[in-house]
Amino acid sequence: MQLRKSAAVLLLVCFFSGQAVFSQVDESEEAEKAAFENTPGKKIINTYVSGFFRDEAEMWSAPFHLDWENLVIFSTVLVGAGLLVANDEGIYENFKLYQSRNPWVAKVSPAVTMLGDWGVDCGIAGLFFLGGLLLKDQKARDTGLMAWETLLHTGLLVQVVKHLAGRQRPQVENGLDYWYGPGAFFKRYSQGSFSHYDSFFSGHTVSAWGLATVIAENYKDHHWVPIACYSLATLAGLSRVTEDAHWLSDVFLGAVIGYAVGKMVVRNQKKRLHWAPSLSPGGAGLSFSYEIK
Repeated sequence: MQLRKSAAVLLLVCFFSGQAVFSQVDESEEAEKAAFENTPGKKIINTYVSGFFRDEAEMWSAPFHLDWENLVIFSTVLVGAGLLVANDEGIYENFKLYQSRNPWVAKVSPAVTMLGDWGVDCGIAGLFFLGGLLLKDQKARDTGLMAWETLLHTGLLVQVVKHLAGRQRPQVENGLDYWYGPGAFFKRYSQGSFSHYDSFFSGHTVSAWGLATVIAENYKDHHWVPIACYSLATLAGLSRVTEDAHWLSDVFLGAVIGYAVGKMVVRNQKKRLHWAPSLSPGGAGLSFSYEIK
């Protein structure tokens, strides 16, 4: 059963772990010139809207555009995920054993796991955006916009994968791992079974790591920010195992993809926003040096 299970998941991981590496988005001279044609606020919104669809295409096509360096990353993720899948049942048992011996884990876990809730993370992104508007802080505002984009990308991706994989959650049969494949698309919609077969991969983890990466990248000049962000995202991911919702391989791949998508969005949007106009501090004209540092 382990051989059949590993073969099935490796086919899925082979495609989706390619999300860990993304090719650079080339901006044409025409796109750079067009950045000066609209009003500042409208242009910034247009930058994000058009950029979203380009980033979405880049995310899905990433596995087909691997150079040698990215192939090494891809192979490492593939091997790591495969090893975890092969040992997920034993790892889960050890998690539950530790949890039973340390009652504080059960008390803290439900609160920590909310750090990966999609709605909560969207709310955190909204706080950055609104704070940026009220305080006229461009970095905070754009951090919120980038975080929203990242959460949309990862939210769409994780739902597609969950329906294709049909992996059984640990809580369904007391830690028995089984993959139903795309056939579970309808099986999961039978009465009382909605969340039974959508373990692969962790939506909470991919959201937490996507949000953490966007914040960490924009505020990395404060060294404590990346440490805090990635630590909280890691705890959120591990809590999915203690909450009986995911296997460790689900958490691992969710973290890798969340990090990769977050990095892609920040990199691409910073490049695009460099060419977006903004009002000068005195409000007397336009400045063409909009850039997030």
